[in-house]
Amino acid sequence: MTGTRTVRGRLVTGSAARDAVIAVHGGRVAEVAPAPKGGTDLLIIPGLVDIHCHGAGGAGFDTPHPDTWRAVRAAHLRRGTTTLLPTLATATEDTMAAALATGRRLLADRTPGIAGLHLEGPFLAPEFRGAHAAELIRARVPAPLPPPADDLDGMRIITFAPELPGAEALLSACVDAGATASAGHTAATPEDLAKAAAAGLSHVAHLWSGHSRLTQDGPERRPGLLEAVLSSDTLTAEAIADGRHLTAELTRIAYRCLGPDRLCLVSDASPGAGLPDGASFTLAGGTATVRDGVARSSDGRTYCGSTSFLVDILRFAVRGAGIGLTDAVRMATTTPARVAGLAPGTGQVVEGGPATFVLLRPDLTVAGVVEDGERVV
Repeated sequence: MTGTRTVRGRLVTGSAARDAVIAVHGGRVAEVAPAPKGGTDLLIIPGLVDIHCHGAGGAGFDTPHPDTWRAVRAAHLRRGTTTLLPTLATATEDTMAAALATGRRLLADRTPGIAGLHLEGPFLAPEFRGAHAAELIRARVPAPLPPPADDLDGMRIITFAPELPGAEALLSACVDAGATASAGHTAATPEDLAKAAAAGLSHVAHLWSGHSRLTQDGPERRPGLLEAVLSSDTLTAEAIADGRHLTAELTRIAYRCLGPDRLCLVSDASPGAGLPDGASFTLAGGTATVRDGVARSSDGRTYCGSTSFLVDILRFAVRGAGIGLTDAVRMATTTPARVAGLAPGTGQVVEGGPATFVLLRPDLTVAGVVEDGERVV
């Protein structure tokens, strides 16, 4: 075929690993053929899918400027994330409205790599607000639904505290809009979670970050949301497996409890991703600083998103937590794509599908990125 190019390496998808030659023509995968073993140590994986991502390089998605959104997306693309959900954290009503309008324009324009929006806040439990500004969160969901919950157009995931007064209406709106309802920054009990799950809530944001967990009153032990999720047979959840939000041990616990079909690796990347120590940025209505390689709120009380890209999370899951590469790839591609209800084929390398994939060195650092048949890194 005229104009056909080939890439050879060890193709690792979310279901198998094999030596292969990928033929690319017209921006699509023309053929995936077997290759003789050996001859290259290059790994080929599908483009990564990040469903919880706030920013990078000092910039975030909490802005009305489309060029900033494109720059943040480009920063993640260079690190192998080819599909993402720009995630909007708690902010003033005007700021959130302007950012949502920009996101919807970019979606309408079919901007590459932006597959929908993730709204995190402002309907969060005060005691589990994390880095979200106390004066901006709302511990009650009014009726009728106020902005930004009154219009879920373009939103793929909505993260909120399901136990809040009035949250049932927001959950119902998510179900009606086809958006994934996600529990996060929440004081929900297992009973609260079960009630919400029965009404359509199916996902939980960043395990061990911003929700209730086991407490003890004398000899009595009371499980929290964390234990309810880990013992669930159906809920999906996110892991910020960066070695700081989740250690190797916690990453393995989440993986063993949920498995690769229900656990999503996410970056939760803040504008601090890619910045050096000492750099400051704003997120969720507050300021944060990169210190010792992690993003910390200005008062030092909490992390403020991560400084990692999704490929860094993938690498820690494999090399730090000991999870097999095939399962880790699934948790960073097809599982999050399914959780967010993204288009079939997202996060896959299949004949006839988009020629979008990442080339990795044996140490799982990025050697190249191909998007729609074009080498972008």
